[in-house]
Amino acid sequence: MASQHYCRAVGSASFPSVLPFVCSSHTARRSSLHFGPVEAPPSGRTLYVSFHYPSDILLENAVVFEQLRGLHLCRHEFIVLATFAISFTLWRHFGRSARQSRKVGLVEAPVEKCPAPKAPRGKSSRNFTDQEKEHVKAAEKEMLAFLASCEFTRALNQYRGLQRTGLEVLLSEELFASFVQSAVRVNKVDVAERMLRTMRRGGLVPSPEFWQHTMKLLSSRRYFELCLSAYSIFEHLIPADKVTFSCLINAALELNLPDRTPPLLAKFSEASIAPKDYVLHFRCYVALGNVKDAERLFQQLDTKATTLMLNLLLLTCINCGRSERAFELLQEAHERERRMKEPLVDIVSYNTVMKGFGTARSRLRCFECMRSLLKHNLQPDDITLGALLDACMAENDHTVASEISELFLKNNEELNRVMCTLLIKGFVRSGGLQKALALFETMKQASVVPDIIAYSVLIKGLVDQHHLKQALDILEEMKANGQIPDDIILTHLLEGCRYERNCELGRQIFQDQVALGVAPSDVTFVTLLKLFGRCGAHQEALELVQSWEKRFGGKPTVIHYTCLMSGCFRTRKYDSAWAAFELMLASGIEPDATTIATMLPGMVASQQWDRVMILARKAFRDASNLPVEALNHALAQMSCSSAPSQFVEELKASMKQAGIRISARGAAGR
Repeated sequence: MASQHYCRAVGSASFPSVLPFVCSSHTARRSSLHFGPVEAPPSGRTLYVSFHYPSDILLENAVVFEQLRGLHLCRHEFIVLATFAISFTLWRHFGRSARQSRKVGLVEAPVEKCPAPKAPRGKSSRNFTDQEKEHVKAAEKEMLAFLASCEFTRALNQYRGLQRTGLEVLLSEELFASFVQSAVRVNKVDVAERMLRTMRRGGLVPSPEFWQHTMKLLSSRRYFELCLSAYSIFEHLIPADKVTFSCLINAALELNLPDRTPPLLAKFSEASIAPKDYVLHFRCYVALGNVKDAERLFQQLDTKATTLMLNLLLLTCINCGRSERAFELLQEAHERERRMKEPLVDIVSYNTVMKGFGTARSRLRCFECMRSLLKHNLQPDDITLGALLDACMAENDHTVASEISELFLKNNEELNRVMCTLLIKGFVRSGGLQKALALFETMKQASVVPDIIAYSVLIKGLVDQHHLKQALDILEEMKANGQIPDDIILTHLLEGCRYERNCELGRQIFQDQVALGVAPSDVTFVTLLKLFGRCGAHQEALELVQSWEKRFGGKPTVIHYTCLMSGCFRTRKYDSAWAAFELMLASGIEPDATTIATMLPGMVASQQWDRVMILARKAFRDASNLPVEALNHALAQMSCSSAPSQFVEELKASMKQAGIRISARGAAGR
């Protein structure tokens, strides 16, 4: 099978070269091409030449042309890859040669050792001319002026110019100190570290004043890593100075690197330090867990030891699980303070030891500590009582109550009433209600009248455990002792009635307490509304909201109205909820996001779509706090129900305009 193609040629002098090109493209199949002699057309005329050749040649040429076209399109990529390969090869070759030459230079010309401390400068292998020295002095003066005027970048650029010529070794300590401090202030920590390394290479040994100012600045800016880097750079060249090494030790402790503190402590001890400076040693011993050295140093200091040192020693023992040794040291400290003018043991000392005993649930030791601190006229605090509670939680209720009674209730009634109240509060909060009740009974037997806080805590604990009858019994005891309940106790009791769905009892308690002069708070108001809502007394709740301001002086807020609506929805009283909503609007109170999120699901459930749209329009007035989930639920329900289409489109458009992502159910539409 042969194919016929036509070639259009314009008459010109170059026309005879067309046919030889075509023939040369098919040398292997020349016999298959058939064409006759063709004369060149006149100038400006068009000639059509017909070629006849087999179809397999046509297919072969098409493949070749496609391959050539692909190569033509990829030629730029090939050029780029070839250029990159050649450049990378040259860079590797010349870069390796340069690095080897630098290594050879370092071997041939080693850096001179730094001089001993206090030497002003190390000798440089290069002899500088007087002109170079004068140039450096002038440049240093300019850089100091730049740094003083906070032009750090200009000073750094000028310094780099000197560095390129190798003249930076002639700069003084004053300039390096200014550079380091300025770099720290502008948060260029890398520049500060490079300056320190340059000083080290140049043989410049900083003065003690340099280290004091630099370390204090780095510590105040919390650049603790740079503090330790500076020590690694200079190490033994840093003079034994109290300020410098206290900053270094503090940096190691802040970075939780206690293993780096022993050599720093040794150098710190070489300085002239006062007894109070040994606190830093005890801090390190706490971090290292080194009880032996801490105890040895405390014994060496004798009467020069301070309260903080004692507390750190005790903490070291507690952290290492040696609570008994800590208690022994505490007793020894009491013996030592007899020879001292100032007290050595404080309440923190006892709290530290009791914390260890409390963690170990060693109740007897905790009570022994408590007796000891009371004997030495120290006042327990919340931490003391917390440690005591931790130790008592696993013990028998009445045993604990009797021991506390023996400990607290023998004398100083007012103090012990406060302490017992704190213990009752602690027991209730930690789940030891029965221990709190046992202590309460012990107080009554000792003729110690509990205060209103103790009554309130016990009533709340009983209500939370759904023991409303016992809570009411304590209320009656309270009244019998001549104490009037407050609004907090009233709120707790109403909460108990809500748990038991006892609306009648709650109503009676509220009326009785109000008659006694108790002024209900906003929290009491909310709790009473929740009680009515749970019991289905919606009309009574609505009347209470309407009359509250007149009876008690407080105007209901959006929280109270929302609580009222939520109670109506609990029993599916949708119309009552809407009536409460309209009452709120009539009172001049606008709904918030919580109100909308409460109302929307109820109105959607009742399929009152006009009310749904009223709520949605109000919600979009405050686009910063939209109930997204409630709006998506409303749109989804409207889309698959009998809601008017204009409502659906309006809600969908409003949600898109507010930037709310519409859920799949809402986007499906109808």
